[in-house]
Amino acid sequence: MSYLGRSTRSTLTPLAAALTLAGASQSPIALGQELMLEEIVVTAQRRQTMLQDTPIAVTAFNSEKIADLGIYDISDIGGMAPNTNIQKQPSSNSNMSIYIRGVGSGETSLMVDPKTSFYLDGVYMSKTVGAVFDIVDLESVEVLRGPQGTLFGRNSTGGALNVTTVKPAGEFGFRVEGNYGNDGYQRASVSVDTPKIGMMSAKISGMTMQYDGWADNDFPGGESDLGSEDNDAYRIALRFEPTDSLTVDYSYDRTKNEGVPTPFQISKVKDSIYNGFTTTPFPYTFLGGELYQQMAASVGDPDKRREDYTLDGVSKEWLDVTGHTLTVNWELDPFTIKYIFANRETSSGYDSTDLDGGALTARDLFYGGGMEVPTPGFHATIDEGSIDLTTNELQLIGDAFDDRLQYTVGYYQYREEIYQSNPQTFSLPIQFLLGGALDGAYAAAGFCPEIPGVGPVCQGSQRLPLPFPSPGADPNLNGQVDFIYGQTTESWAVYSQATFSFTDNLDLTAGVRYTEDDREGFLFNESIGQSSFDERFTNDGTWDNVSYLLTLNYAVAETVNVYGTYSTGYNSGGFNSRASTLSAWEDPFDEEELFSYELGIKSDWFDSRVRLNAALFYNDYQDIQVAQFEAGSGGASSRIVNAGEATYQGLEIELTALLTQGLLMELTYGYLDAEFDEYLARNPATDREEDISDVTSVTRAPENSGSLGLQYDFEPFSWGALSARVDAVYTDGFTFHPFQNQFDSADDRTIVNARVSLKDIALGDSGNLRVAAWVKNATDEEYREWGIDFATLGFAGNTYGRPRTYGVDVIYEFR
Repeated sequence: MSYLGRSTRSTLTPLAAALTLAGASQSPIALGQELMLEEIVVTAQRRQTMLQDTPIAVTAFNSEKIADLGIYDISDIGGMAPNTNIQKQPSSNSNMSIYIRGVGSGETSLMVDPKTSFYLDGVYMSKTVGAVFDIVDLESVEVLRGPQGTLFGRNSTGGALNVTTVKPAGEFGFRVEGNYGNDGYQRASVSVDTPKIGMMSAKISGMTMQYDGWADNDFPGGESDLGSEDNDAYRIALRFEPTDSLTVDYSYDRTKNEGVPTPFQISKVKDSIYNGFTTTPFPYTFLGGELYQQMAASVGDPDKRREDYTLDGVSKEWLDVTGHTLTVNWELDPFTIKYIFANRETSSGYDSTDLDGGALTARDLFYGGGMEVPTPGFHATIDEGSIDLTTNELQLIGDAFDDRLQYTVGYYQYREEIYQSNPQTFSLPIQFLLGGALDGAYAAAGFCPEIPGVGPVCQGSQRLPLPFPSPGADPNLNGQVDFIYGQTTESWAVYSQATFSFTDNLDLTAGVRYTEDDREGFLFNESIGQSSFDERFTNDGTWDNVSYLLTLNYAVAETVNVYGTYSTGYNSGGFNSRASTLSAWEDPFDEEELFSYELGIKSDWFDSRVRLNAALFYNDYQDIQVAQFEAGSGGASSRIVNAGEATYQGLEIELTALLTQGLLMELTYGYLDAEFDEYLARNPATDREEDISDVTSVTRAPENSGSLGLQYDFEPFSWGALSARVDAVYTDGFTFHPFQNQFDSADDRTIVNARVSLKDIALGDSGNLRVAAWVKNATDEEYREWGIDFATLGFAGNTYGRPRTYGVDVIYEFR
């Protein structure tokens, strides 16, 4: 048991006093003495502890809070935790990007590891691809901020999402839920607990959801419902308890999603090229001819969300995930042995995604013989994407010295095989293709008129790659640039973390972890000169790291704990799967490291009617891995480089208060000051690496963010209880690329959600009914969710957040 929180002293240290000013300003007047905030149990330390006794910056959502907020997938909690940003990625309903304290990755390549970890029942999800799925039977969601590794299976620099599902209860019961909303939203789920038979109990759950989307596509024969979803999932959980001390949990889950992603909206056809060093005027609407003129005409007001499109290259995305998890928990006083095995297989892809904003036509020399024909600005395909992940984790968790020492020792093994095929079709202004054998053909076809005082200037666009065999052209797939890559990763780690209570008030926690990552990868990219998959390039590498954690936790008073933490995080190096040059593939990027310093407070005030948790952090980022978008005659790609160094520092506040009988206020605030101290990029004019940190910005790092939630629980009726809640989530503007961000950055936004629930309606002796009406984005805020600047392809665009949605939930539970 924890020794923290026993002291009755009320003297505050200067740090505690400074951090508690916000809580001290809350008046206890009119707060009834019977009011008290509930205790929250978390598993952030791989064992159950009380949130207020846990010296970690963690935001927890228990089952009741999940119901009050109407959370069904992980992306719903974005903005509800300080300095946390969770978004779906472009061209996908199921790919998730998680940024915590400005640390994260938006790269969708399966060869790239996320910088923030996602755990489901203790199992690491190796990729954020396919991570947005409706999790049936959510029990809790925890957002851990700061480097993780000395307690969790996989190391990360940003933080972790720790998701737990409801386990079999061993008694008969069931839960049925129906959800209905605008734009054809329908969701139904059922969960059944079986009675315990001998040593075995089971829980079977299933869900189906349909959504017609919020935008229309008018292209004949194309997918008409943009942003639509059709999802099905089920889960079987078994619990075997042969003795009081031994528990074996097995679960199988299957998720199948199909839908049309959110449409990509063009926000700018550019007049210049910016490479981080210089700006070169290039009027794309002039040089690119009809294609770029049509694209520019579709822009309209780039800050307004479009809901009508004519897209010729959009198709359904599909996702299929299966998972097996086996957890053995053997309690042998005074320690517990825990083993976790998991295997997860993910398949995903789509026939085509349309990232040029419309059905475009243009004169094309080699595809149209100089006539105007349908021409893609940028279309991409994922023929096949697969992930096969197997993990093994063994833990020894125990107590010693009359519970003054709590320790965890673990061994973690991870093997992952990935494969992805991502061909592209796109167009470039002909002017960018000059300097080769085809110059005369373009001039003879009338694409290069003489401009007085300038000379010949080619106007018009050319679809690439060319439709005939030539250096770099794949004879088996003319008209598309191939990106086919795969990788096998084998990783192992040993870790240990221990907490020792010197006194009833003072704890010291120390942790260490050693990690070794081995990778073997291959790449086939016809733009590098390959014409057969047999000519694919290979590469291999090994990276290792030692990570540390040291935390001092002091109980200043019975309900006030302050802590200080020093920790390090690590992300493995790897290979550039979207490399457009041989050197970019042959030169792997190195690991990145983050050194974090944190001061925090966990406190309850006014007889536990006010709870204030806060943290100050300073992160020193070394060899930071940055995805630099590249585009040109080889297609659109990104190259991960170790750009340099950065400093991320900030403040996080979480304030919860019972203002009056029935009225709950929840306030979060995150301040983030993230800057590159060094950002090395190659200057094309000098062919030298230069520091451009003064013109760069850290991506997806809003300076200010926060949320305010107010919930009022009315005096219960004889037959039920009424509850009303409203939440407002604010996010400052931010960028999507370090320097190519003039035309696609996001402005500040405020999203308002509201919910009215009638609950605890007794139906029979054991039945309970809940009915809720809700609205999300009640003010119909128009905001950019994601942005891409296609660099020398000449345009930039965004996906936009979902407009106002509303509906009704009906839940019946029998126990």
